[in-house]
Amino acid sequence: MRSQGYTALKFDLDVPGAEGSDPYNRCLTNRAIDCMVALIGSVHEAVGRDTDIAVDCHWRYSVSDVVKVAHALEPFRLLWLEDPVPPESVDALREVSSQIRIPVATGENLYLFEGFRQILQAHALGIVTPDLQKVGGLAVASDIAHFADGQTIPVAPHNISSPVGTLASAHFCAAIPNFLVLEFHASDVPFWNDLVDGVPKPIIQNGFIPLPEKPGLGVKLNEDVARKYARKGEPFFE
Repeated sequence: MRSQGYTALKFDLDVPGAEGSDPYNRCLTNRAIDCMVALIGSVHEAVGRDTDIAVDCHWRYSVSDVVKVAHALEPFRLLWLEDPVPPESVDALREVSSQIRIPVATGENLYLFEGFRQILQAHALGIVTPDLQKVGGLAVASDIAHFADGQTIPVAPHNISSPVGTLASAHFCAAIPNFLVLEFHASDVPFWNDLVDGVPKPIIQNGFIPLPEKPGLGVKLNEDVARKYARKGEPFFE
């Protein structure tokens, strides 16, 4: 991915070997923390200083233990620590943010402007990550981004969508003042670029997306490709 021009890479921390002794109590052993640090250390060594590294916790940990993890990871100067604790707990997020030097990111499972207002006002995070496909639309996402900008908080949209959703997100990113990076989750999907027509391929070039200048999103869904690769038995919209 680095050789393809990507300027930031994100990795999961909750991988086999890095879990605690009890999968339900949100606590981590020292051995699990050491495993996480070793993994990210290897990543840092592989990609060098010119590529930012972010890590994702998937809401799994307690405040005290994820703070231990963050302190151990500080030498790698991470871009962010994502979803360390459940996002509905604003106080827990604020407590983590206040104790570590890595920006905390969250937002992919929050909805509408009201879902973001308190967490942004409380500065319980350092980076906000709304998912444009489920947050409530581009206008809602724009309200969130501009409100975050007023709090000096950058936006890094969560994005696990098709080229249609990805280009919608890219247009959004180009229209806000506090865009940081856009997630891309389909590097291993061989037909991903073929799902749309009307733009140069590949859609992502040297780690960036050239925005089409045609009306709307600037692309058209290739329904033949979408039907070909639809999951068996899954209904197709008309």
